[in-house]
Amino acid sequence: MARVQRKQNFVDKHVQGALLRRIFLHWLIFFFVVTMSVVTLQAMLGDPAQPLATRLKYELGEFVFMGVILLTLFPAFMLDTIRFSNRFVGPIARLRRHLRQLGSGDTEQCKFRESDYWAEMAGEFNEVASLVDSQRNQIETQETEIERLKAALNTAGVTTRS
Repeated sequence: MARVQRKQNFVDKHVQGALLRRIFLHWLIFFFVVTMSVVTLQAMLGDPAQPLATRLKYELGEFVFMGVILLTLFPAFMLDTIRFSNRFVGPIARLRRHLRQLGSGDTEQCKFRESDYWAEMAGEFNEVASLVDSQRNQIETQETEIERLKAALNTAGVTTRS
């Protein structure tokens, strides 16, 4: 089966935005802790003849290059997070859309992409939608029969309540 590409990165801005904010906070804390750890460790292991402040300043300067590399990778991490989150946010958004359609009387088969999580939910939804459809059909048949019987009673001269 051919892979269907998503047309948008943000499927659910509320959920994916919260996820990105959370990852950004974790990444910021990680970056700060690693920077301070590396700089402090290198300064403490450095030349004991120099003052600690001088060694810290020197090691911080040495770490700038690594910091720039980490900062340039950050947007790629965030984009990958958005794309990865589509595998679980997308199916839920699609299921919500199908539930709204089912509520309005439209029943369309729900399908998820092969790479999506919770793919079995589409099949389970389709089973429920099929039951709802058959119940709707049964109700329509019963309503038609009720109207037919009312008409027959009216023809016979018996009054009915509506």
